[in-house]
Formats: sequence, structure tokens, C-alpha cells
Amino acid sequence: MRILPPKTHPPLDRIERRHSPGPAAGRYGYRAYRSCLRWEFGFTCAFCLLHEADLSGHGIEGTGLTGIEHFSPISKAQARGNDYNNCFYACRFCNLARGDASAVDIGGGRLLNPCDHVWGTHFQLSPDDRLLPRPGDADAAYTEVVYDLNDIRKIKIRRWRRERLEELFSVLREAPAAARDLEAVCSELPEPQGSSLRRTAQRLWGDVRRALRDLARFAAIPQDAMSCQCGQADHHGLPAYLADQTLEWPAPVPES
Repeated sequence: MRILPPKTHPPLDRIERRHSPGPAAGRYGYRAYRSCLRWEFGFTCAFCLLHEADLSGHGIEGTGLTGIEHFSPISKAQARGNDYNNCFYACRFCNLARGDASAVDIGGGRLLNPCDHVWGTHFQLSPDDRLLPRPGDADAAYTEVVYDLNDIRKIKIRRWRRERLEELFSVLREAPAAARDLEAVCSELPEPQGSSLRRTAQRLWGDVRRALRDLARFAAIPQDAMSCQCGQADHHGLPAYLADQTLEWPAPVPES
């Protein structure tokens, strides 16, 4: 099972457009691109890097927690409403924060997008879970303000994922060995000491089972991922930057 890293670091390359859905028509035709965009951006907001698993533990579809962001807003570029390359997968926080803010600041800062610009060149993830503009980077500073990349809720969500995964890893690294050690001792002790230690071992195995269940929430590819509009299975993969950061966690079968 490939799971998310405790911290998603900004891409060190531009995100490649791998999908090419058929043209859409009508005012809301772009909505047909959603399945492609989920795969394109790794089920992750293109701007603040929150993953679907950060926003919901029971599937994202139908919740309204993610949507399609038009880099050139429809209100200012109606002709690009159904242009796939103008569409980005975004969390609701970023989408609402942007509104129809201009692509260029009055001070000259340009709004960045991760398909044209390398996010890791412009932003860095701080130890306190902030996605910060690089010093002196006016474009990144403007982008950070427009998408409110460090909305306090986003910081808390990033921190929650990091801390929760560290807790789960700790349980899965330590609890099985501790449970086995207790079980080995149990057979050598008289009652009721042996029964007491056996119950403690059983509780530890219960902790392992719960940790494995909770870890599944952080699967890099959600359970409700579906075939995209392109309909080609080779498009069903994570963008390279995220695939490189994911972790393979073999799910051990609890012995008791």
C-alpha cells in the first residue's frame, strides 16, 4: 500500500499534463474533466498541496471539498472555461480564496501555477508546516496571498497529518515486538500474572490492527479513485513528485 508522506514537499519539476480528455462544451462542460484532474494532480490541491485524505477520511466525491480552479477565471476569460490546460485540481479553501483575483499584482507580482512553474523553486515547506515563498520571490509572495496558502486551517491540517502518521508509524514499529515479548513471557509465569500480561499483549495487537486501519486512510490513491475520461489505464498514476515521496507500507497480519 502506497501511503502519503508525513509532509508533502513542493515539486522540484513542473507538473506534466499527462491527460488529454476530449473537448467539453457548455457552461459547465469543464466538470467532465474532474476525473482526469484528480489523477493529473495526484488527488492533491495543485496549490497548497493538501491531499484528499487530509480533507476527508471517507472519500471526497460529493463533498464539495475539492473542485476545479480556472487559472484564467471564467469571469475574465469565458472562452477558456472548457480549456483543459486552464483547469487545475484545487481544494475548496484555495478555490474560494482566489476568487477572480488578477494574474498580475499591482506591484508586478505574477500568479504562479505548478504546470508552468516549479513549485519547489518558489516555495519551501517550513518545520512548522507552512508553505512559504522563497525569500525575495515576489511572484511566490503574491501567489501565497492570493491562494492563502497558509490559512491557519491548512497549517493545522498539514500538522495533523504529520503528527498522526508519526504516531501510527511508532505503533507499527514498536507494538508487534512488544506484544511478542509479552506472549513469550506469559507461558513462563504463574497465574494470574500470565493472564494479565496476555491481556496486555492482546491490547497491543489491537493497537496494531487499529493503526493499520487508520493508516489506510492515508493511501496516496484513494479507494474511490475511478477511471478518468481519457479511459487509458497508463494515465492512472501519481505525478512523479508525489510518487517519489510516497511510502510503501506492507500491512503485516497481526498474529494474535
